[in-house]
Amino acid sequence: MNLRDLAKDQPCRVRLPGICNGRTDTTVLAHIKNGWCGSIKPPDIVGVFACFDCHNEMDRRTRRISVENVDAAVFRALCEQLAYYAKQRIVRW
Repeated sequence: MNLRDLAKDQPCRVRLPGICNGRTDTTVLAHIKNGWCGSIKPPDIVGVFACFDCHNEMDRRTRRISVENVDAAVFRALCEQLAYYAKQRIVRW
């Protein structure tokens, strides 16, 4: 299963207050880069469905809210994402 393709038209799971555009047509699989070396992209399982604006904030291309608040929202989103994968039987526990 291609997790990047699965992101198409999904709701944003990051939902940063004041940032999220709520548009499913901009959703992509945004990789969580915390703890990964340099330009190496983590595996797709370490990613969340994010709208364009939340993805920009995650990658710090914009810096409208603190990194601590972004990290907390991304952690919540990853937990939701993994639960979604399990419910859809994309991954098994």
